[in-house]
Amino acid sequence: MSGALIFKLLILSFSVLNALVLILKGNKGRIRNYFLGWSLLFYGVYFLVFVLWYQMGFILDRPHLMRTCSPLGFLAAPFFYFFIRNNCFDLAGLQKWDWLHFIPALLHASELTPFYLLSEPEKRAIAQQVLSSPYQLDILARGIVHPVLVNSARIVLMIGYFITSSWILFKVSPAAFKPLTKSWAKNWLLVALFFIGGINLGYFAFRVAFFAGMVLETDLGLVQNYGSHIILICISVLSLYIHLKPEQVFSWNVGLEESKERRHPQNQVSLKMDNGEYSKGLKQEPGFQRDDSNLDENVTFQLAELFDRDQIYREQGLLVGDLAKKLGVSVRDLPLYFRHQFNSDFKTLVNDYRVCLARKKIEEGYLDDYTLEALGEHCGFSSRTTFFNAFKRKYSKSPNEYWKAFQENEG
Repeated sequence: MSGALIFKLLILSFSVLNALVLILKGNKGRIRNYFLGWSLLFYGVYFLVFVLWYQMGFILDRPHLMRTCSPLGFLAAPFFYFFIRNNCFDLAGLQKWDWLHFIPALLHASELTPFYLLSEPEKRAIAQQVLSSPYQLDILARGIVHPVLVNSARIVLMIGYFITSSWILFKVSPAAFKPLTKSWAKNWLLVALFFIGGINLGYFAFRVAFFAGMVLETDLGLVQNYGSHIILICISVLSLYIHLKPEQVFSWNVGLEESKERRHPQNQVSLKMDNGEYSKGLKQEPGFQRDDSNLDENVTFQLAELFDRDQIYREQGLLVGDLAKKLGVSVRDLPLYFRHQFNSDFKTLVNDYRVCLARKKIEEGYLDDYTLEALGEHCGFSSRTTFFNAFKRKYSKSPNEYWKAFQENEG
């Protein structure tokens, strides 16, 4: 076994382990890395299997496994797209039509079915041919569809997903794409995009060189080696970044965890006020009398949970009727619960929560990577004007002015 193969094996194994870490810790922290973990796992396993089975010869012992991991090559790109999309648009999990992205992998597995049904002696004979020339795998162990078409489709999809992911990130955070900025290496989404792009570039060079060599009847093995080296370099750097910079990868923030754990006592609201404390106790105004005896304590608790735990105020276009429906109370009675629990009305409370969250995100560095419009949408505002007016009414500064003042104080 050569040193080069051992080196490849170590890099790809390390990549698979890091991918599993991202999957297991995927939704901890501000950035959701769950889908990125799956994307890197598909990339890592796809390339690791090639090294183990076809370059190191293990496939001779298990010839029935030949080509079983090939469909994974169609899954890595869409899962990376899910990662970028969900983080940029603050989504969670798979969306309604995401199953469509799995069709190419299923079609590829289907067209390989005749090969899968070959007997073990036939596969072993093919495996021996592959071991003498591993890069001929797609030609020697092909399915119904010609390998040129299969790999062309794979490359087109990889490029399409990458361009779409880049456009989404640029649309949400155009400032992140400015070259030579200090925050570039701290923007995990941009770092991941860059190195996934490198992996795609290496794979593109490898495949194009292989099929161009077939057509031109010439040996382009040097270009293929360069392509494989680019893939290994990008995978290794990305794995090291995940291992050495977990604070950037996960964007751990104690404040976020605390906000999730907060629970309202019956007569206290925990909005973050200008003094930075979560303690605005309810004080009944002089002359104000109310009868809380008929209020349902369960509804009171659910109302607090919707604001503190579920952050319902982040829903754009949220109406008092929507909230009443969730709680199972009438629109007429809901204001009584707001006065009892928050000493406020619906509109004021929603805007207070939204601007408090906006200020919190500014202080966490959200605007280093994203636009003010993205911040407003993240916090639940449906228009820039409404966001700016509500923020300025509370803090006597626009979000942009507050951000600049905060940066000056930090500096």
